[in-house]
Amino acid sequence: MKLGLIGNGAIARVVAKHCASHPDRFEITAALGLPDDVDSVGAYPIVRRVSELMSGAPELVVECASQEAVSEHLPAILRTGCDVMVISVGALADDSVRAALEAAAADDGAKVYIPAGALAGLDAISAAMTDGLDSVTLRTRKPPLSWSGAPGVEGIDLAAITSPQVIFSGTSRQAALAFPKNANVAAAVALAGLGMDETQVELIADPKATRNNHAIEASGPFGHLKIEVEAEPSPDNPKSSHLAALSIVRGLDRLTEVLVL
Repeated sequence: MKLGLIGNGAIARVVAKHCASHPDRFEITAALGLPDDVDSVGAYPIVRRVSELMSGAPELVVECASQEAVSEHLPAILRTGCDVMVISVGALADDSVRAALEAAAADDGAKVYIPAGALAGLDAISAAMTDGLDSVTLRTRKPPLSWSGAPGVEGIDLAAITSPQVIFSGTSRQAALAFPKNANVAAAVALAGLGMDETQVELIADPKATRNNHAIEASGPFGHLKIEVEAEPSPDNPKSSHLAALSIVRGLDRLTEVLVL
């Protein structure tokens, strides 16, 4: 499978390492980088324009950059008939972005793949949704400074927090847009279940936390579900979990394996 990447950071590094260890299954042709990206994190070139990225004829482009990259680049890529995989799924909390991706994909029969990110249990939630869900709640707990830079913490002195503090309570849509770099999980669980405006989210800054904790509760005719993940932060980006990058790797493997779980 020929792949293109968008991004040249921590997540791209994990994807590049995995693909390099399986040269019989994957070939990364290029990565679309930022202007200051000089050295590639893999054995492939950095390009500056989507046209250059697509000149390598990738079968799938993996976005591992930002919500802005989703809206800026993916519609054009989908219109070529190329599939995409989106890790910055919070971008789909903007209905106009989601509509643009769906319309572009429909034009040429392309697909938009969404990995689970740092969450577990999305398969169960999506299965339960076929018979309806009554409620879905996500609670995410991270060290205070992991939330820094997000629009949602404007006016909050994260460094001064000495005990667990709820810094956000609302819907998945609100969370994904207010915390674009570290609450993509809010959008992922919403897409699997009740949607952006019916899924409830609580974000907590906890000075005692050493990992990124994600706890999901869901109820419906299927029964009751509780899942909790204690995810190690990415070694190169504490705003994200290492598991998010691994979910992309697993998503790629699922596209090339015979037995698919």
